[in-house]
Amino acid sequence: MRLIRPAGPAGHRWALALALGMLVVGCSALVLMAALPDGRVSAIAALGVAAALGLGVGLAWLIRARTDGQRRRKGKDLARLLTPIFDDSYVLIVAPWLPDVPADLAALLIGPAGVRALISRRWQGHYRVRGRSWDYDTRSSDGWIPCRTNPSYDADAVVEAVARWARTAADEPALPIAAAIVFPLPSSTVVLEEPEGEIVTADNAPWWAQRIGRIQRMDPPRVARFVQAVIDAADEGTGRMGAAAPDQA
Repeated sequence: MRLIRPAGPAGHRWALALALGMLVVGCSALVLMAALPDGRVSAIAALGVAAALGLGVGLAWLIRARTDGQRRRKGKDLARLLTPIFDDSYVLIVAPWLPDVPADLAALLIGPAGVRALISRRWQGHYRVRGRSWDYDTRSSDGWIPCRTNPSYDADAVVEAVARWARTAADEPALPIAAAIVFPLPSSTVVLEEPEGEIVTADNAPWWAQRIGRIQRMDPPRVARFVQAVIDAADEGTGRMGAAAPDQA
């Protein structure tokens, strides 16, 4: 399977360094404000503006760097799980950047079976999915309780956003796309009771790959065009640093 990482580690380190630098600037401005004597209104006002900008921009970049780091970890988990079970006709784009697509998009799996928008959950413990309802086993007298978040709804939002982007930016008005919720960690135990949608775990991943591969929806030229469109979107994204670098997994 071909593996593509549009966002390199260098970009993540740069974003983190910039965030910490801006936070230092903001904190320094606050310290200087406290040290100024009374009556220096203009200087205090200027330092206040600098502090607000430094702290605001620093926190924003820190949140972005943290989000990118989480997506990168999820992408590595997906690559380890999916690389052995797909051949070279498939491409896995890890942590792709697409405009107006939620950060829940961990990867895109593109190949003859179409496009799978993958969201990843690194949950630990015992879970159950019935249709679109998700429960957690507390292993106590409380038994099964509803999960705080619903991966099915998150997956719907991601796949709709990717399809909307594909209609305009990738010239794919009828993209064969579906969502897949992936639990790549062996510590995630998921009981599947007639779930709606595709749920992939460390145990059923080979079976899932064989099932989706039975229907051919995209030929190689179409796969290549869509992959290139995703790479171009990543290159144009202002929040991303570094060019996409494909390599053979």
